Amino acid sequence: METKKIKLTASEDRPHLTYEALSVLHKYDVGLIWMEVYAYVAYIKLMPVEDDVWEKIKNELNILKGWDSLEEIELFPFEEKNTELKKVLDVIPHGVTLLSRTGDIKYVNDYAAEKIFMTAGKDITGVNIRKYMDYDKLISFFNKKGKNVMAKDTMEIGTQLYQVNLQPIINEENVLSSYLISFYEMDNTSFSRYDNPITFDDIVAESNKMLQVINQGKLYSKSDSPVLITGESGTGKELFARAIHNESRRKSKPFIAINCAAIPDQLLESELFGYEGGTFTGGRKEGKAGIFEIAGGGTVFLDEIGDMAPHLQAKLLRVLQEKKVRRVGGANEVNFDVRLISATNQNIDHMVKNKEFRLDLLFRINIFNINIPPLRERKEDLPILFEHFAGIHSRRYHKYIKGIEQNAMRKLLNYNWPGNVREFQNVLERAAALSTSEEITSKDIMLNYDIVPEEETSGTSLKDCIESLEKRKNN
Repeated sequence: METKKIKLTASEDRPHLTYEALSVLHKYDVGLIWMEVYAYVAYIKLMPVEDDVWEKIKNELNILKGWDSLEEIELFPFEEKNTELKKVLDVIPHGVTLLSRTGDIKYVNDYAAEKIFMTAGKDITGVNIRKYMDYDKLISFFNKKGKNVMAKDTMEIGTQLYQVNLQPIINEENVLSSYLISFYEMDNTSFSRYDNPITFDDIVAESNKMLQVINQGKLYSKSDSPVLITGESGTGKELFARAIHNESRRKSKPFIAINCAAIPDQLLESELFGYEGGTFTGGRKEGKAGIFEIAGGGTVFLDEIGDMAPHLQAKLLRVLQEKKVRRVGGANEVNFDVRLISATNQNIDHMVKNKEFRLDLLFRINIFNINIPPLRERKEDLPILFEHFAGIHSRRYHKYIKGIEQNAMRKLLNYNWPGNVREFQNVLERAAALSTSEEITSKDIMLNYDIVPEEETSGTSLKDCIESLEKRKNN
């Protein structure tokens, strides 16, 4: 016994034609699982039936007046359509999810199930999408704009950032039946997004100058106003930007950094503001969102903003003033909500005087200012920095480094550190790799440039540094 799927095709459209076919099935006590009737055609799925009984049914159906043919089929048209649609959706290289009007999952393609929701598609059918993402944030868009508009947002699901599009499914009578959500994995090759939060506790310092700067950063974190961080290369400007973000109300949203000096002007423009499909040869067909869209609700960090070309400065100023961004090659403006943190190692006031940087843009990005002092002006931080980096590199090179000789510390103290903390870390890593004892020696310290004697402008002496290290060792 097996179930049967049949297609009955009529040669005429007359009353009771379907009833007569059903009467044959009733005669042989065969139940119906499913039936769909159109003009001149009927699709019927039968309960399991014996082969000999089925032969009798076919004979009687074939001689019924009005029915032209009876065909046994493997799939109904809607089953073929659904199978083909699922196959197409499963090979699409981004996530697709169909939802009911209340947000229950009706279907997910393989990409969404495996890469986004980390499960088999059938396992989450019927589960509400709110279990996985902030669905109400997307839906609220329709309450404001109307149900015929696509909603767009960026969301972090698991450890991946996605551009999320929500499209209403509306029939010919303008009745909303369901929603289609598409998930596009964001390309993070040209900007940075951090999953491991950095806080002010991760900034290693004990000098009064740095503690004052850290307290400034904590205070500015409570506001949403733009911050400009200045300081020489290697002082830790991005570290401060990340700490400010993770101390703010936006800490659960993306932090996206882009180095304005590392990307050509044309590419930088598209990374900042995005572009529409077809704008560039070799660009994505569907276009690409810029970082102001991607970082929705979070923080954008523009490192080395002093290197930004004048025409991009003008466009950035307008974007910041209007809180709207228009993609390259596009006509529509999109609202965004981000906090801007900028940084530069250049003398920005000098650049304004030389007309290399717009004064009006400086006013816009410099509501709060943090100036990070160079390492040569806070050498009292050397002991705690040594302890911090020596510990990191000891573990990396599987060594035990418990201290530093006085001559080695004198060498560190007398150096002017043009590369600041970044250079200090580099020197300590090299020393840890070369060290053959439990103490870093003078020969282990290989500096990058000639030693430049200091006149102890920071008030730090070798005696102070050694005493500080001894206290740490005893604690």
